[in-house]
Amino acid sequence: MRVRFWLALWTGKIVGLIIKVLGKKGTTFPGVIARKIYPDIIKLLALSFKEGTIIITGTNGKTTTNNLLASVLKTAGLEVAFNREGANMLTGITGALLQFTSFSGKSKADILLLEVDEATVPGLCQQLTPRLAVVTNFFRDQLDRYGELDTTINLVKEALPDDTQLILNADDPLVAQIGIGKEEVYYYGVQSLPSSKKESSETREGRYCAKCGQELTYTLFHYGQLGVYKCPFCGFQRPDPYIEAKDINQGEQGISFWVDREYHIPLIGSYNLYNALAAFCAADRIGIAREDIGRGLQIFISDAGRMEQFTLPGYKLTLTLVKNPTGFDQVIKTLAEIDKPLHLLIAINDLAADGRDISWLWDVDFETLAEKRADIHQLLCSGLRAEDMALRLKYAGFTEDKIIIEKSLAQAVDKLGEYQKMDKDAVFILPTYTALFPLRDILVTKRIPDSRVKGESA
Repeated sequence: MRVRFWLALWTGKIVGLIIKVLGKKGTTFPGVIARKIYPDIIKLLALSFKEGTIIITGTNGKTTTNNLLASVLKTAGLEVAFNREGANMLTGITGALLQFTSFSGKSKADILLLEVDEATVPGLCQQLTPRLAVVTNFFRDQLDRYGELDTTINLVKEALPDDTQLILNADDPLVAQIGIGKEEVYYYGVQSLPSSKKESSETREGRYCAKCGQELTYTLFHYGQLGVYKCPFCGFQRPDPYIEAKDINQGEQGISFWVDREYHIPLIGSYNLYNALAAFCAADRIGIAREDIGRGLQIFISDAGRMEQFTLPGYKLTLTLVKNPTGFDQVIKTLAEIDKPLHLLIAINDLAADGRDISWLWDVDFETLAEKRADIHQLLCSGLRAEDMALRLKYAGFTEDKIIIEKSLAQAVDKLGEYQKMDKDAVFILPTYTALFPLRDILVTKRIPDSRVKGESA
């Protein structure tokens, strides 16, 4: 057994080095090789992190929450190992562990942070017991892969060990239910968002009580099923948060909020506030000082295509992943509030990692964008399903003269830059998962050198 472990470790690391020398990227392939040689390699590699393992799962926000938490822990002086770019299945997690483990089998970091695909949580928890498990939210996503949402929630709920501390979103009833009957549970949430309403017509998942099956009532809606809820029959309700954000303000430079004092994140979008609160709560529970939490959130630089900023010749743009109706709707809400004319490039693929079924595009509220933003100059549709995206935009109410189909990602980026007044406008590229990194590679080659804020590291 030990011979196979060492063979898996050394082979995986050598393959990773070869990939790096060849100028390629990716941690998944070394992980594939290592797991074929020794399937339980994660179990042994994870043991060497003296501060244990924190896992982050849920539908939306895993990568950003993971990276925010990494920023906080680094600010506090910890050496952090994490799957930065979101390779969140067992092979990608193994590859990340190989990167942060020496040839002698010793870890190169103090603590292990792992973004984990929801369906991967059971397999991972068979190999390690997380110190903390953070759950962000649950929304419909890739039904052709995950099945119904209840199935996903039960997979996560049943897999989490009893002695793992849970960091749960109090405002999402689907997440909060995981804490029922558990002892070590810490909730985070918001008192109210600037966009919160007493009534909502949005599609929401958590309509019915997880305990008794009756319909929940809401006194405040934040977005989707997130809000202040209660079951009038059995008493299940939004739990009191351990970390609760108040006095929330959002501007072009980011979001400020109050917990015990004012904090700031250089990100926009209410969903990113929840990501920051999840990281805040997790960091607090492992003993990080509030001053370090504040600094770590403040200096965070978004990357991996989650509100990532690029400066290209003549203009700036933002690259952000879209992958399901609720996440896309939150991006649309953010776009609707920007006080500048807009240019959009939307790249839709239907490969396995995206989900083969793209009917979810018809659940996205593009109509709101069409109604509120008559000043959209370009709507470029790209990717394997560019025509489907263009059709959806036409039915949402956009005029055909604004919709451009360009299936080539590289040529779509070139067309995006042809408009002469881009320097005064807001430019966003919105790709699904398998279009994200090809687009990012294109942008990296085009961006002005040293244009990104100092502090980014690979």
